[in-house]
Amino acid sequence: MGKYSLESYERYKMIKCRPQEKAEAIQGAGLSSFETVRIVLGQAKPVLKTKTLLEVSVPHAAIDIMAQTESRLRSLASRYYRDSLVLGVKIVSDTNAANKRRLWETAAEAFAPKRYYVPLEDGAQLDYAIKHGLAKGLSVTVGENVLDTCELFAQNNAQQLYKQMPVLVSFHDGRHQLAAYAQQWHAMAVEGIDAPAGFRIALRRLNYPKALSSGGFAPMQFWWTNKGISFCHDATQIRLRLEKDGEYTSVALNDHPLKIHLADRVHNEIVRLPNVRPGVYHLEYGLFTKEGDALTLSHEGRTTDGYYAADVMHIDDTPRPEYETIWDDYFADGYYPLEDPKEPV
Repeated sequence: MGKYSLESYERYKMIKCRPQEKAEAIQGAGLSSFETVRIVLGQAKPVLKTKTLLEVSVPHAAIDIMAQTESRLRSLASRYYRDSLVLGVKIVSDTNAANKRRLWETAAEAFAPKRYYVPLEDGAQLDYAIKHGLAKGLSVTVGENVLDTCELFAQNNAQQLYKQMPVLVSFHDGRHQLAAYAQQWHAMAVEGIDAPAGFRIALRRLNYPKALSSGGFAPMQFWWTNKGISFCHDATQIRLRLEKDGEYTSVALNDHPLKIHLADRVHNEIVRLPNVRPGVYHLEYGLFTKEGDALTLSHEGRTTDGYYAADVMHIDDTPRPEYETIWDDYFADGYYPLEDPKEPV
């Protein structure tokens, strides 16, 4: 324990929980691969088998009355917008500029909350979709010459878009040496080759007092890390629950979205514990999207409903009102990230 360790500054005895992080990425942590399914508007709607980007083709010849075309597009969206396998949709059309804009706007609205992906090669669509708030993802298709795609990134000023939206990359060449480009573009998922992609989030460390009060407050410090190559663009919520004798009790946290991009993110919260009988409880944690989907973290031991084991909580009937205001004059974050011993005391 060194001069700048958290333990040197703590005012009460803490449990320091460090869940074991997997040395290798767990399949499904973030997203590693996907498939592009091409649909011609008005034709058969395929059944999806894996994580999918829908590419909807709207030929100019198929547009008789624009209102009817928009109606067909909304009908297609009603088939897929709740499908958990659908990552999002993109529109490909050879119609005129005015019709294209109506198609983009209709698709972005009809498929929501699924993401609307914009093809990198369509500079006009990318510009329009960003300016009008339609773009929620970037679709990158790599042809025979990967340098042409690099040039498109530069021409469309898209090098930093991975910070705003997920990037899906499709390779049609199959060369494994192209994996470095997927990493360079911070791909959320890759089609066509085996390449690193997605986020890799883990709970690096969790601290809370050793002695807690039933119905009282618990100052909790979460240290999250993302060692993947992509941001996690979904606003996530931390969920906690206590387990004792096979019974589970949820622990309420503030309803603030938590964004974990790359590297580390420290989140502090004073949690109100439920009124439970005194005893020793097993604490479990998970990260969930606002729709309630559980993220797969880089840990073993995931339960079927998306939780992971942390440590135990010792809960009694002794009041500890000081925990509610403990951080008013105590700034542990000023010291905490500076030193991270491998074996917390």
